[in-house]
Amino acid sequence: ETCMGLRRLTGAGFYPAAARLRGAVVRRAPPETAYSPPMPHDRLAAWVGEALAGIGALGRPVTLEPLPVEASTRRFFRVRAGASAFVVMHAPPATEDNPRYVALTRWFRAGGLHTPEVHAVDAEQGFVLMEDLGVRSFETAYRQGEADDAVEAALRAVVRLQSLSCGPLPPYTEARFVDELGIFAQWLVENLLGAATPALFDAAAAHLVAATQEVPQRPLHRDYHCRNLLWRGDRTVGIVDFQDALVGPVTYDVASLLRDCYHCFDEDTVAKWRNRYLQLAGIDIDEARFARAFDFTALQRQLKAVGIFARLWLQRGRRSHLGDIVPVLRRIAGLARRYAQTTELAGWIDAEVLPRATKCLGR
Repeated sequence: ETCMGLRRLTGAGFYPAAARLRGAVVRRAPPETAYSPPMPHDRLAAWVGEALAGIGALGRPVTLEPLPVEASTRRFFRVRAGASAFVVMHAPPATEDNPRYVALTRWFRAGGLHTPEVHAVDAEQGFVLMEDLGVRSFETAYRQGEADDAVEAALRAVVRLQSLSCGPLPPYTEARFVDELGIFAQWLVENLLGAATPALFDAAAAHLVAATQEVPQRPLHRDYHCRNLLWRGDRTVGIVDFQDALVGPVTYDVASLLRDCYHCFDEDTVAKWRNRYLQLAGIDIDEARFARAFDFTALQRQLKAVGIFARLWLQRGRRSHLGDIVPVLRRIAGLARRYAQTTELAGWIDAEVLPRATKCLGR
């Protein structure tokens, strides 16, 4: 039966199709409460007042304005103190690596990138008071006709990031890429849609993973898309959601930006900006070879993403990304049709996955 996930499966045991991907192991999900700890609003508000007083801002009781929920267990709120604005994060220490978050934002800033300045931290409670980078995301800037300026600035920021030393960043290993493709097999295909993942998926996955190793490896943000980039009034790029940064393929952040799950550029625009990145980065690589690695990286990333979108519902009951699954699957199939190594993958998605997902999700 399709749409098994709408009965809120949590997943269990060992899934052979996912496990074929170089032995990736699928584990039973922890209870949902492990992902959704209670939000301590009163304690957070009181702490924010004390933290504001500590930095010379208004130390009076505050109102926390919720910001859009993301895929992690973190929660963000906007705080206004007189003419100044701040953002406070609640990141439960049991589920989020807050010391790494604080270290990375400082490391990015030291490298000339605009991540939020941290003003105060309570490590025990998982509270962080930081700079407010603004309210205008790239998603909004695109809708308002400012894509060209925004993307140019974002590409320049990527090049700056990739010029940094590896610093505190571990490598984005082949095994990790494999595991991420297993998310698609387990959570979307098997758990949500109640289907089997065929061997052809493993064959295509091997090509996608290999492509990530065929280009230079540099520092990368790893979630560099229109909802994590802010288009500021001074025409600079504010960068958030960087806590999963690694050292990986130079194609990754560019593919995340130009083949965004939440915004679709036409192919001429993608090619224009992909080549602009190569010009800015000065990487000695054949343009056609780079384009193929770029597309394969995008396919890997989008497959992982729709698996995560399904997992958000199945593990946490969060519907926020269910509406993105079918549109991204259509883009995956369209892109996969272009390459001999992935034509069978495209055919399977067109014939099996998309009809099930459309029936399940009504898109």
